[in-house]
Amino acid sequence: MSGMGFRMSVSVMIAGIMAAGGVARAAEEAPVGEAQVATNQVQSQATHVATQTVNQVETPAAVPVAPSVVTPPAAEAVKIPEVDATTAWTSASWQIGTRFLQVKLQDDKRGTPNNGSFFGTITQIHEKQDNAPDKIYLQYRLFQSAVWFGVSYDHFMARTMDDGNGDGIADMIGSDGDEEIKGAIPYLQAAWDNDTRFTPYAQIGYAFYQAKFLPNSWGANGTRWVDAKSGVHGVELGGGLNIRLYKNLSADLFARSMKVSDITGDWYYNHGMHGGPFVMTMSYVAYGGGVSWRF
Repeated sequence: MSGMGFRMSVSVMIAGIMAAGGVARAAEEAPVGEAQVATNQVQSQATHVATQTVNQVETPAAVPVAPSVVTPPAAEAVKIPEVDATTAWTSASWQIGTRFLQVKLQDDKRGTPNNGSFFGTITQIHEKQDNAPDKIYLQYRLFQSAVWFGVSYDHFMARTMDDGNGDGIADMIGSDGDEEIKGAIPYLQAAWDNDTRFTPYAQIGYAFYQAKFLPNSWGANGTRWVDAKSGVHGVELGGGLNIRLYKNLSADLFARSMKVSDITGDWYYNHGMHGGPFVMTMSYVAYGGGVSWRF
């Protein structure tokens, strides 16, 4: 209520009281009947004055109130724990990869023609490098330890050579064909995982090879052939280094020594005449590289 409105209300109330007092005195001086009329007038005037007083009181202006906006709490982002690359690499249970290998025969020369040779006039064999990255392997970590069990695929060929042109040097002019071995190598591997990108490892395996002699034109007419055992074994000693490139992808540097049992048998000519013993020594050392993935 403003100051002016308050003063007006007080003035009106004082005037009403004075008027009521005058009427009351008149009622006291009047006879009983007139006193009742005066009393009624006093009540009426008092009611009128009170009504005016109430009507003249200023109603304060309504103060605008801003609407209350309740903001819901922001939803907390779900935090997915991150696994660092080193932990992912060292905790993986499987590893798959493939390699290419350069091979060097350990025993590539034998005897003289028809005397202690590989067979007949064949006195030398030579590696056939395929350079294909197809030496696949798969391995599994045992009991979340540093030891892995794996199986790799291996194949290798050697070409026979003799002194075909009579110059005293064995070459492929007088080749009679190729000796091939291929098969699976189960192995155990110990790998040293650490906080770096480099994981050295060593392994030992036992190979199960299928052996076969693949004659060229020497045996094309069916008059000459080799009858040798088809199953041989080998002992592998190997090692290498995994270099982690990105997450669980790694480069693989690898070397092995493979001691293969001799492939023995006989060779024949002129539709079945026995030519003599047949021996192939396929032991080798190899080195190469590839890629692998752990999961």
